[in-house]
Amino acid sequence: MPPKAKSGKKGKLSKAEKEKQKKEEAERKAKEEEEARLKAEEEEKERQEREKQEREERDKIDAEEKKQHAAEVGQLNSILEGNLTALQNQHAERRAKAKWERYMLCDGSPDPTNPGEINTYMNLWREDDTKNTIDYVLKESKSTFRLIEELWYLLEDTPEEELSDKEISHYKDTIVELENLLSLKLDTATMELLKDASTEADPETSNLQIVKESDQIIMMLWGNLNKNPRFKTFEFEEQKFAFELPKQLATADIAIRIIHTKYDHLSHLCRTYFPKKKKKPLPKPPPSPEPEKEENPDEEKKEGDEEDGENEEDGIAGDEQKQDSEDAAGDEEKQGEKDEDGEKKDDEAKTGEDAKIEPEPVAPEEEEEEEEIEEDEDVVDMRQYQALGGVIHYDLLQLPPQPKTVKTWLMTQVVSNELKRIPYPGGDAKLGQTLSGTLTMGQTLDPKAVATAAAVAETLGAPPVGLSFTLPANVLFCEEPQMAYWSHEGKHWRLDGFADIKYDEDKRTLSFKTINFGPLVCIQDKHINMPFQSWELRPRKMNNALLTIIAAIVEIEIEIKDDLCCFRQPADAEVKTELEEYKEKWVTPRELIKMLRTAGVDLFPDNDSKKYVSISEKNEIAEMDAYQQMALTASHFAYSWSKWNAEAGDEKLVIQGCEMLEDEHVVEDEWSLIMMTAQRAMKLRMTEFDESFSEDFAEGTQFHADLYHMVCDLSTEQGIDRMKSSSYQFVDAVHQLLSATRVITYS
Repeated sequence: MPPKAKSGKKGKLSKAEKEKQKKEEAERKAKEEEEARLKAEEEEKERQEREKQEREERDKIDAEEKKQHAAEVGQLNSILEGNLTALQNQHAERRAKAKWERYMLCDGSPDPTNPGEINTYMNLWREDDTKNTIDYVLKESKSTFRLIEELWYLLEDTPEEELSDKEISHYKDTIVELENLLSLKLDTATMELLKDASTEADPETSNLQIVKESDQIIMMLWGNLNKNPRFKTFEFEEQKFAFELPKQLATADIAIRIIHTKYDHLSHLCRTYFPKKKKKPLPKPPPSPEPEKEENPDEEKKEGDEEDGENEEDGIAGDEQKQDSEDAAGDEEKQGEKDEDGEKKDDEAKTGEDAKIEPEPVAPEEEEEEEEIEEDEDVVDMRQYQALGGVIHYDLLQLPPQPKTVKTWLMTQVVSNELKRIPYPGGDAKLGQTLSGTLTMGQTLDPKAVATAAAVAETLGAPPVGLSFTLPANVLFCEEPQMAYWSHEGKHWRLDGFADIKYDEDKRTLSFKTINFGPLVCIQDKHINMPFQSWELRPRKMNNALLTIIAAIVEIEIEIKDDLCCFRQPADAEVKTELEEYKEKWVTPRELIKMLRTAGVDLFPDNDSKKYVSISEKNEIAEMDAYQQMALTASHFAYSWSKWNAEAGDEKLVIQGCEMLEDEHVVEDEWSLIMMTAQRAMKLRMTEFDESFSEDFAEGTQFHADLYHMVCDLSTEQGIDRMKSSSYQFVDAVHQLLSATRVITYS
């Protein structure tokens, strides 16, 4: 009887069954792998096919875009070249007409570009001792200012290729000579007044008190005839200038002269006034063939040494020649006109401290080394700061002996005609050190430091003198003004030597104590209104647009009509009373820029302003191209700033744009975002109100080679017709203002 199977237990698989099971499992895996391989091959085939189609489509699109890009670039260049040619012809005709009118002018004024005429004018005035009265000098100064302005205008307006280096040097030297001559004549006229001060004395104070003024100059003269030891301060009430003298000067034979000039004839002499120019490396001579080197090595070395020596001698001679020409202020022209009075002219030109304002001669090789020297912290960097409100000459003068009446005789002591300035504080170097470095940029001296400095000055016997005045009503100071004085030795403005500076913002009065007599000036940060908060360029009608800039402190509107523009303050903005007199004056863009800078509103960055302003730097080529094309379309298309411009990177520019055919404000939802690079322009899918930046382009639009054609794609036929009818003068005016403000980068 067979044994019974045990319940609840499976029987063991035989070896054959295990082999079969393994085989089935292997076959199943192989089948799955084969299916996966076939599927992968199919997917890869489909992917390759899809990529091939996409590549072909992309190549087709790229080919079409390249073709379109070339056509659009050619079309845009044709438009720009046409405008440029018309503009150059207009300016050439304007300059030729002005030159002819200048030639035909018969008012007795010399041509400042003609060395013979301008030298004759200066020599005759310098040697004329019969017309040294202050009234005549102030009257003649108007002609001098016209000549100086004419030379500056020629330097700025004439294309570089039409002015040689010799002409530029001559114009600048002539400007300095005219300024020196005017200073010399003012000194001579002042001396004439001081010689006869007693006859002009005020009956109440028994001191000389005279005020003379012209359009550009106000001269206030006070002579200490009474010598009252209790004298402290004196005020020229109408001019709102007051000065304070210490006791030791109140009893001395001195005179105080304050000359307030509306022009600034010193800042352009500073080394930092003009942008630094990088020294161009000299081109290397081509290497000689190798066989020549082997055949004549000694001869080649000798020739090279001789050539180096000649270059070195030429460089030294060039430096000496440049120094001689600059020291003589245009000596080349004068050498051909030597006369008997040559020595007399040189002696007279050197009289007067104000007359010594010629720039120090700097050789090209030395200039590069000097720029690398770190400036003293008290020296004002004129790339970062600007002088406002003109220059105040605060002079301490020696009072000459006065005529005395003895019985029936009037006895007058014969003295030199040279105006003598009294050095203060008497050449004592220690006093200069007591106040040196007490004032830094943007800071006011601590009262304790003031008291300490005053105590030290009293101990040394030469306390500071005081000066207070009201700031010009037509200059906007966006911050508390800082005082600087002119260093004749260094040819720059300095901040040290001032104490107890007080500024009353409501009354616009500034007072301080100083040990510095001589030229003084108020300075302000050039970039205080940068970066801008926002901007908008909005068309009004044909050849008429409005540029609005909301800067850090001020808000301005510039209306552009044809080739002229005018400044306004927005109706809803805080009105700056200092700027009222500049409103509604239709001038050229260049004149408007100069006018606003003079008024203290500098919204026009220089090439090196990025060192002083925190900005999102952009591709300069793409930026300048954008301004050109914005100007072309400004008659019908509005533009505005975008917050995404800072997020887009250095190579991409993002602005808002919208067609606008009526003179009205753009609704926020109507703006479109436009992104530009140096190669293309596109409309973005995103809006100004999205949470993150995206470069996806808007559906239904295409890439274009430039902003101009992108705008054409977004415009109606009416807008395109208006754009094509815009005058090149209007386009140029808009372009000048956009390029000057650089709103895309500095917002």
